[in-house]
Amino acid sequence: MSMVENQIMSKVIDEQNVTILNKFNVKETDFYALPEVYKFVKSYNSEFGEIPDYRTVVDKFDDFEYMPEVADSFGYLAKSLKSATAKRGAIEILQRQAGKKFNDLSGTDFITWLADEVNSIKENTSSESNAGENFATTGKDRWDTYEDSKENRTQLFIPTPYPTLSKYLGGGFEIGDYVLLQAYTNRGKSWIASHLGVVAWSNNFGVLHYSPELSYTQQSQRNDTLAGHFNNSNLKSGQLSNETSYKSFLDGFNEDNETPYIIKTMEHLPKGLGIDVIEADLQANPEIKMVIIDGFNLMDHKGRDGNRNNMSNTSRSLRQLFARYGVVGIVVHQTPTSAEKENKSDSETGSRLVQPPDIHQYSETIAVIQDASTVLSYDALDGVGKIKIAKARTPHVDKEITLHTDYNHGYIKEATVIDYI
Repeated sequence: MSMVENQIMSKVIDEQNVTILNKFNVKETDFYALPEVYKFVKSYNSEFGEIPDYRTVVDKFDDFEYMPEVADSFGYLAKSLKSATAKRGAIEILQRQAGKKFNDLSGTDFITWLADEVNSIKENTSSESNAGENFATTGKDRWDTYEDSKENRTQLFIPTPYPTLSKYLGGGFEIGDYVLLQAYTNRGKSWIASHLGVVAWSNNFGVLHYSPELSYTQQSQRNDTLAGHFNNSNLKSGQLSNETSYKSFLDGFNEDNETPYIIKTMEHLPKGLGIDVIEADLQANPEIKMVIIDGFNLMDHKGRDGNRNNMSNTSRSLRQLFARYGVVGIVVHQTPTSAEKENKSDSETGSRLVQPPDIHQYSETIAVIQDASTVLSYDALDGVGKIKIAKARTPHVDKEITLHTDYNHGYIKEATVIDYI
């Protein structure tokens, strides 16, 4: 385990970032081999406002092996470190305490004591932060954040395909946000979600796209339609009239592309889609900046409190996951058919109006509305679509963006791009 300890401290030194240890709840007690190195780096940073040079640490501690350019993420390293701490805690209980407690306590009391001890270890060895950040002492960190925002603003917001929507949201989707996209069934919400992903990817943001209802072939063909405007129906049947153009288009998708667009469908999810799967994928793919979950109700909502409460727990976990890994999460959820029936019709013709669902017309659980920082409601009919900003941090709630939609040819565009003050 000293290897992981060397890796995580080397990464702290290389990236000049000691506060990341707080984020993942890494403490001195997690260092079995190198606790003195941890204490030295922390105290040096507190006294001088910076991380010591690696040569300083190597000269001071013979046991520390500096490992430059550690590729693994802090999240993965912290989880490995915490796993070792948990194992040491379990050994401590079993070898030094359990025998005496077994003799001293009744059966029920012993089980209760053992459960409490195990839960305590589980809580204390979580790689999620529970220490918070001390606002009173983080002035330098906040200034660094401000400076970084000035220099890298384009990396903090992912643009949407629709200029007016991006403006209304203050620049696009902000990294770390939970975005709910809700719509009635069969209105094209999956096309909108895919469009968000394709445009994010084209702007060099890595995308992780879970599409449980489609096969990989179907989802990739949908992306090809949106990116290259190839007839989707003809793609499916192998009847394209512009096959040479399609072949040329596909030649650009090769190993030279450094920005990933990872698609996972049911064929890649034999045990279903749960929080653990998503977190493992994010740990394995640190380049990801947008996660699309096309079908919240299709996720594996674990728990024993009934499906509604389990879905609430999943939603809360997603909110934390998106923030912790610094990704925009697009969660697609279906609004019930009963809500669609409440839509108004034109009083003269009796025809159905394009009217996105209201924010309260969710199904199954209110948590998805409460947890999301942005809620987009969508509706479409006969080539006309509308996105309503049902919830946002900006003062543009209830604004609507009208779209012209031709899903089969991959055209989803604003009807009119507007300016506002």
